[in-house]
Amino acid sequence: MIGVVLWSNEERQKAVIWCEDHQALAYLDGTDDLTEGTVWPTIGDILELESETIGNLRRARRVSRLEDCTCPQIPAILRGECSAPHLRLVSSRSAVRRDQAEADIPERISATR
Repeated sequence: MIGVVLWSNEERQKAVIWCEDHQALAYLDGTDDLTEGTVWPTIGDILELESETIGNLRRARRVSRLEDCTCPQIPAILRGECSAPHLRLVSSRSAVRRDQAEADIPERISATR
């Protein structure tokens, strides 16, 4: 699955990841779940990962960073502090027709998987 780092603290070795399946946020705790050669992820990094739910906590497993895929502006965009013309936030309260929403989604580039 693909995810994006919303918060990261390398010193504490903790990160919070939003996942493309729109379920609970995934938490990365320590370097044991990073794949070999993966550096600690920073805010905006796009990751490939698996997840495991333990109790009520979703843990990130087998995490690898997709090279050259990052969007460090994500926290500012979510807070409404900057605009990104290529990104559009849609809340659950927004009335967006399914066909309109699908037309706005670009095709995935298979090379990123």
